[in-house]
Amino acid sequence: MESRQVSNLPPEILTAICSHLPRPQLKNVRLTSKTFNSIASAFLFRIAYLSVGIKSFRNLQSIAHHPSLCQHVRVISYDPWRMKNTSKAVVAESNGSIDMFEAWKLYDLERGLRRSNLGEERLRPLFENWRARVADVEALRSEVEFEMLIDIMSRLPALQGLQYDLFATGELHPYSGSDKSVWEISTEANEKRHNGRRRTRKQDYQEDVFWKLLETAHAADRTDHMTKIKAADMNLRNWESKGSIANPKSMVLPNLTAIDLQFELCIAMAGPCLQRILVEAPLLQHLALSFKTLDSACYRAHRYVRLSDFVPRDQCWRHLKHISFQHLVTPEAGLRDFLQRHGNSLKSLELKDILLHPGDNIMHMLDEENIGDRKGNEEVGSWLDMIEFLRTSLSLSRMKFGGILANGRNEAWKVSGPRMDIPGMVYEDYLKPRIEKYIRVGGKNPIELVPTDRVMAEVPTDNKFDTRGLEIPYIWEDDSWRLSVVELPRVYDPNVED
Repeated sequence: MESRQVSNLPPEILTAICSHLPRPQLKNVRLTSKTFNSIASAFLFRIAYLSVGIKSFRNLQSIAHHPSLCQHVRVISYDPWRMKNTSKAVVAESNGSIDMFEAWKLYDLERGLRRSNLGEERLRPLFENWRARVADVEALRSEVEFEMLIDIMSRLPALQGLQYDLFATGELHPYSGSDKSVWEISTEANEKRHNGRRRTRKQDYQEDVFWKLLETAHAADRTDHMTKIKAADMNLRNWESKGSIANPKSMVLPNLTAIDLQFELCIAMAGPCLQRILVEAPLLQHLALSFKTLDSACYRAHRYVRLSDFVPRDQCWRHLKHISFQHLVTPEAGLRDFLQRHGNSLKSLELKDILLHPGDNIMHMLDEENIGDRKGNEEVGSWLDMIEFLRTSLSLSRMKFGGILANGRNEAWKVSGPRMDIPGMVYEDYLKPRIEKYIRVGGKNPIELVPTDRVMAEVPTDNKFDTRGLEIPYIWEDDSWRLSVVELPRVYDPNVED
């Protein structure tokens, strides 16, 4: 009788099956047969996950030394989060008068468990697991980390990418045991409460890890092989500061094709490090940058990250296909010029939370209305004009808008995913997808000029918002693309703090 085992299916079908399996199931599939072991391993080890701790590094080192598994690793994903350990310093300062277990309960035990009033018999196992995890982290000294990373990278022939894998707050922590415990329940229930504090603790180490990865890649003679770098949740000032003392040669990645960097704290402007990485990547195809600075409270601040801060005026990547900018400030003319330089290759564009900066004097509302400041002035941008520019000057196959699209004057479009619970409405009927489709394929502009009586009139003297009475359509169609009055800049008053 002909065998009907799944492993006898054509390799193409087995590969398709494995490509849809999550990591835990891939681990189980590897154990079923030699055929599945070979196919599943390619997906399971494609991204090698690394965390701070000697055990994690030794596990990856064993993969790197394995004659077949090392061939599968394409990306190293490093999570730089470190275990909170205030108890050690408290006990040291007390000269041993405070017990470590008692200090742990006061300083390092999560608030969710602290409020649960668990008995010592429930807390002791968690404490011992915490101590083991802390010891594992402390065993990975800086020089050991650097040497092991060099050894690992030098033994991964297919390695081509470096990134961070940022876990959510409610994951199963290594020191809480294999079963679902009160720890996971408390962290999941308080995910929003703990997320900010946990991410703040990551900031102290993350920028070091980014540059350490690039420096070890250079030391392992792997910089020419790197095609992708990705990182998130970084402090821009710290990142630039650490980069200024890093090996300049580690920033030269000549074969880099994809860059995806997300900065959550941007107190300073982008500096020479980011610009050098970009300039030294002539083969760039995918550029995604996010600078978390643009919100209503920042309209009059000088902490913007501008396009000109990190992209030279004449910079052009001949192969650039995808651009994604989020939380960026730029004059409309600067953004147009940048996009037009890449018009021959650009096929995909994402713009989210973008401010078309009209000039500092206009943003601060320091002067009276000047006729030269109106829409005809090149420095006073308009998203309605930008939509027409994108349609006529670029040939995009993919276009996505999101967040607040503002011009610092009278436009603040709040763009979001449409509600899908309205009877009779399909996704394509909403204004946002219609605008995006109009840019891609043309046709009739979904934003129509409205009659004069519907145009925003002169602003009343008691109005706190300054729209200057410029003629723009006030769109009421749906929530996917609408004018958000609260996001318009307020009249500047130096005596009032935000």
